[in-house]
Amino acid sequence: MNSIKYESRFVAGKILADFIKNKDEVFYNHILDNPRDVFCFAIPNGGIPVVEGFCSTMGTNYDILIVRKIKIPYNTEAGFGAVATDGTVLFNQDLLNQLNLSENQIKESIDITTEEIKQRIKYYNKALNQENQYIKSIQNKTIFILDDGLASGFTMLAGINMIKKYEPKKICIAVPTAPLRTIKRIESNVNKIFCPNIRNTLWFAVADAYARWYDVPESEVLEIINNSKYYRKKEE
Repeated sequence: MNSIKYESRFVAGKILADFIKNKDEVFYNHILDNPRDVFCFAIPNGGIPVVEGFCSTMGTNYDILIVRKIKIPYNTEAGFGAVATDGTVLFNQDLLNQLNLSENQIKESIDITTEEIKQRIKYYNKALNQENQYIKSIQNKTIFILDDGLASGFTMLAGINMIKKYEPKKICIAVPTAPLRTIKRIESNVNKIFCPNIRNTLWFAVADAYARWYDVPESEVLEIINNSKYYRKKEE
């Protein structure tokens, strides 16, 4: 169990960069020497200040990776899968098998989730079809995916599946905190995981790793990306 408390998400991003240096200095120096061979994706909203702190140290660029859970029709607080920015779908098959949902219910839930993602893409003033840009950003590059922490890790897995479609050289996960069980669930799907605060505990909350926790509003995300030197603002 790690008792580290992050002052803020931005500071957590800087600590992640230092953690990589301490864990794998050769890899760290390779990133600093070859920033164009590396690209980062952050899951909003909480992952945006984290990636901004990370990239301000590493000198790499980043983009938003929107991942939304597919909500159970009669319990919208819970989800049976997730959809990523480009429409990649990942089901929690074990849960789905228990729900006895019809094909129409499943399709309708996916359609609702996909529409939510489209609205967020528009909110961030991005093109709906970014496939060519994803190929440029991802293919044959080392990709980092960041968030402010992992819980079950299911949305992160959906993001990983999306990134894999565009043939990266490596996929690395960098998160400030996660439970050990989730690290074990994800590690076989990626090349490296960097997490300074891994806790082997039954009850886990991302918020416990932060000195001052709050839900990041979309207005803060917009402010960060609009003023960022590292965010990919438009098609290149």
